[in-house]
Amino acid sequence: MTAKTNFHLPAPIPKPNRLPSNEQGLTLVESVVSLLIFFIAMAGIIPIFLNYSLATINNEKRTAAIALTGQVLDGLRQTDTDTLPSSGTVTMTPITYMGKTYTPTITYCQTTTYCDANSRHVKVQIAHNNQSVYETETVFNKFE
Repeated sequence: MTAKTNFHLPAPIPKPNRLPSNEQGLTLVESVVSLLIFFIAMAGIIPIFLNYSLATINNEKRTAAIALTGQVLDGLRQTDTDTLPSSGTVTMTPITYMGKTYTPTITYCQTTTYCDANSRHVKVQIAHNNQSVYETETVFNKFE
Protein backbone atom coordinates (compact mmCIF):
# COMPACT_ATOMS: atom_id res chain seq x y z
CA MET A 1 0.00 0.00 0.00
CA THR A 2 1.35 3.35 -1.00
CA ALA A 3 0.66 6.35 1.02
CA LYS A 4 -0.27 9.47 -0.82
CA THR A 5 1.06 12.65 0.57
CA ASN A 6 -0.66 15.87 -0.29
CA PHE A 7 1.82 18.64 -0.76
CA HIS A 8 0.27 22.02 -0.30
CA LEU A 9 2.09 24.79 -2.11
CA PRO A 10 1.73 28.29 -0.74
CA ALA A 11 -0.58 30.57 -2.60
CA PRO A 12 1.20 32.91 -5.01
CA ILE A 13 1.73 36.47 -3.78
CA PRO A 14 -0.55 38.75 -5.70
CA LYS A 15 1.14 41.54 -7.67
CA PRO A 16 0.10 45.05 -6.69
CA ASN A 17 -2.21 46.71 -9.11
CA ARG A 18 -0.35 49.43 -10.94
CA LEU A 19 -1.99 52.22 -12.69
CA PRO A 20 -0.91 52.69 -16.26
CA SER A 21 1.72 55.41 -16.57
CA ASN A 22 3.48 57.24 -19.36
CA GLU A 23 6.73 57.56 -17.34
CA GLN A 24 9.37 55.14 -18.50
CA GLY A 25 12.60 56.58 -16.94
CA LEU A 26 15.12 59.24 -17.88
CA THR A 27 15.64 60.25 -21.43
CA LEU A 28 19.07 60.89 -22.89
CA VAL A 29 18.49 64.66 -22.81
CA GLU A 30 17.59 64.58 -19.12
CA SER A 31 20.70 62.54 -18.34
CA VAL A 32 22.96 64.94 -20.25
CA VAL A 33 21.39 67.97 -18.55
CA SER A 34 21.88 66.43 -15.09
CA LEU A 35 25.53 65.64 -15.90
CA LEU A 36 26.02 69.19 -17.16
CA ILE A 37 24.64 70.62 -13.91
CA PHE A 38 26.90 68.29 -11.92
CA PHE A 39 30.04 69.35 -13.82
CA ILE A 40 29.17 73.05 -13.50
CA ALA A 41 28.84 72.60 -9.74
CA MET A 42 32.17 70.75 -9.60
CA ALA A 43 33.84 73.49 -11.64
CA GLY A 44 32.86 75.93 -8.90
CA ILE A 45 33.92 73.72 -6.00
CA ILE A 46 37.30 72.43 -7.22
CA PRO A 47 39.07 75.85 -7.37
CA ILE A 48 37.95 76.58 -3.81
CA PHE A 49 39.38 73.26 -2.65
CA LEU A 50 42.67 73.91 -4.47
CA ASN A 51 42.97 77.40 -2.96
CA TYR A 52 42.48 76.02 0.55
CA SER A 53 45.07 73.31 -0.13
CA LEU A 54 47.58 75.89 -1.36
CA ALA A 55 46.92 78.10 1.67
CA THR A 56 47.52 75.13 3.97
CA ILE A 57 50.84 74.33 2.29
CA ASN A 58 51.97 77.97 2.54
CA ASN A 59 50.98 78.09 6.22
CA GLU A 60 53.01 74.93 6.89
CA LYS A 61 56.04 76.50 5.18
CA ARG A 62 55.65 79.70 7.16
CA THR A 63 55.26 77.82 10.45
CA ALA A 64 58.41 75.82 9.73
CA ALA A 65 60.31 78.98 8.75
CA ILE A 66 59.29 80.73 11.98
CA ALA A 67 60.47 77.74 14.02
CA LEU A 68 63.79 77.65 12.16
CA THR A 69 64.27 81.40 12.65
CA GLY A 70 63.82 80.88 16.38
CA GLN A 71 66.45 78.13 16.36
CA VAL A 72 68.94 80.31 14.45
CA LEU A 73 68.40 83.27 16.77
CA ASP A 74 68.70 81.04 19.84
CA GLY A 75 72.04 79.82 18.52
CA LEU A 76 73.24 83.39 17.96
CA ARG A 77 72.11 84.41 21.46
CA GLN A 78 74.50 81.85 22.94
CA THR A 79 77.55 83.61 21.48
CA ASP A 80 79.10 86.85 22.68
CA THR A 81 77.88 89.87 20.77
CA ASP A 82 81.40 91.14 20.14
CA THR A 83 82.34 87.84 18.43
CA LEU A 84 79.55 88.20 15.85
CA PRO A 85 80.65 89.68 12.50
CA SER A 86 80.25 93.44 12.14
CA SER A 87 79.13 93.15 8.50
CA GLY A 88 78.36 90.67 5.77
CA THR A 89 75.96 87.88 4.95
CA VAL A 90 76.30 84.22 5.90
CA THR A 91 74.28 81.49 4.19
CA MET A 92 73.94 78.50 6.47
CA THR A 93 73.76 74.90 5.32
CA PRO A 94 70.24 73.87 4.31
CA ILE A 95 68.05 72.45 7.08
CA THR A 96 65.32 69.87 6.54
CA TYR A 97 62.27 70.54 8.70
CA MET A 98 58.80 68.99 8.40
CA GLY A 99 59.85 67.23 5.20
CA LYS A 100 60.99 70.37 3.37
CA THR A 101 64.45 71.89 2.96
CA TYR A 102 65.03 75.50 4.02
CA THR A 103 68.09 77.72 3.68
CA PRO A 104 68.72 80.26 6.46
CA THR A 105 70.66 83.42 5.61
CA ILE A 106 72.02 85.74 8.29
CA THR A 107 72.87 89.36 7.46
CA TYR A 108 74.90 91.26 10.04
CA CYS A 109 74.72 95.02 10.58
CA GLN A 110 72.57 95.87 7.58
CA THR A 111 71.55 98.96 9.56
CA THR A 112 74.90 100.28 10.77
CA THR A 113 73.42 102.64 13.37
CA TYR A 114 72.63 99.58 15.52
CA CYS A 115 76.16 98.18 15.29
CA ASP A 116 78.91 99.13 17.70
CA ALA A 117 81.24 97.37 20.12
CA ASN A 118 78.36 96.11 22.28
CA SER A 119 75.54 95.49 19.77
CA ARG A 120 74.84 93.85 16.43
CA HIS A 121 71.90 94.25 14.09
CA VAL A 122 70.95 90.78 12.81
CA LYS A 123 68.54 89.91 10.00
CA VAL A 124 67.56 86.26 9.51
CA GLN A 125 65.88 85.20 6.27
CA ILE A 126 64.54 81.69 5.64
CA ALA A 127 64.13 80.55 2.02
CA HIS A 128 62.53 77.47 0.49
CA ASN A 129 63.35 76.70 -3.16
CA ASN A 130 65.12 80.08 -3.42
CA GLN A 131 61.95 81.92 -2.38
CA SER A 132 61.90 83.91 0.84
CA VAL A 133 59.34 82.44 3.23
CA TYR A 134 60.03 84.45 6.39
CA GLU A 135 62.44 87.06 7.67
CA THR A 136 62.96 88.89 10.92
CA GLU A 137 65.36 91.44 12.34
CA THR A 138 66.65 92.03 15.83
CA VAL A 139 69.45 93.72 17.72
CA PHE A 140 71.71 91.76 20.07
CA ASN A 141 73.18 93.81 22.92
CA LYS A 142 75.97 92.93 25.28
CA PHE A 143 75.07 93.83 28.83
CA GLU A 144 77.80 94.11 31.43
